[in-house]
Amino acid sequence: MNLVTKIILTACILCITFVAGYLAGSNAKLTSILSFAKTENAQTAKQLNSELNTLTVAPTTNPPVDHQNSALDTTNVAKTRALNNTAIILDSGDIIALFNDFVTYSTSNSDYKEYGKKIDDIRKILVSSNSELALLLEYFDQVPIDSQASYMFVSIIMGLPQELSKPAMQRVMENTLVNTDPANLTNFLELVARTGIKSPSITSSLKDIAIFSGKDDEALSALDMLMPYELSHTENQQVTDRLKAAIDSSESADSPYYFSQLLRFSSSTQREQLALDTFNATDANTSMQSIIMDSIQAGTLDRSPALKEALFNIAKQDQNQLQQQALYTLLYRFDLSHDEYNDISRDKNLNIENSRF
Repeated sequence: MNLVTKIILTACILCITFVAGYLAGSNAKLTSILSFAKTENAQTAKQLNSELNTLTVAPTTNPPVDHQNSALDTTNVAKTRALNNTAIILDSGDIIALFNDFVTYSTSNSDYKEYGKKIDDIRKILVSSNSELALLLEYFDQVPIDSQASYMFVSIIMGLPQELSKPAMQRVMENTLVNTDPANLTNFLELVARTGIKSPSITSSLKDIAIFSGKDDEALSALDMLMPYELSHTENQQVTDRLKAAIDSSESADSPYYFSQLLRFSSSTQREQLALDTFNATDANTSMQSIIMDSIQAGTLDRSPALKEALFNIAKQDQNQLQQQALYTLLYRFDLSHDEYNDISRDKNLNIENSRF
């Protein structure tokens, strides 16, 4: 091996040794860097987890503002409800005193806003307490039927929900009916007329009054609140017999009231005969004849040829105070031939469109 070759070989060995040493040093440095980075990342992750845990636990001790407000609102609502309930209990301690205070207020004040508030306060108590409602209903027995307190009472009760108002007024009316007060029937009829409330028991009581009451004015009031179809055939016959007797025995001024009811509770055939008898009576009752014409115009009395003839007789009598009403009834409720029209219109002013009878 010559000298040149030895030199080249030695140089190569040195070069390889240098490169190997360099690579070994670089690898150690890289390992150190990676180890440091791993440690740093672990510490950072640990710190981050700690902070997250702190944030997660925090709401249990320091709720957000919205949650705090919500909790406060709930507490306030509960307290408000408790106070309101307490007020209602206090107010309902004496429903009679509240009612009397309202009646007194209504007679001396014109503040309708406060007036309405007092009514609402009483109704709220009655709706929430059956015992207070029962107490007020019992108190009504002591209230004169024609007093302002009586009207106020009915107004308050009728303003309750229907499931309360109807049975409440039925109870009041039934209590009034069995009351020992001599005016119990009159008071009962007044309450039925004010409220319009009907029930099988109330209808039965009305029929008894119409048939058996010793006072004709009570019987007439009861009939005003009854319909013919609510009476059986026997009851209807009893009513019409009583009305006929009342007409025969009453003064002429009272007869029309009985006669109008008699027409209403009679059959169509009976009504026509009653009308003809009234038109043909020698002592003609013009009030009753006028009622017949009203019934024809209302359609509750049939337009028969016999009634048409009776009306013609009145229409031709210039001195008869019912002539204009008879003419109107014939012209607007009967079918007239040309000759019939000429017969009643001769020398007469038939411009009666605006006439009132």
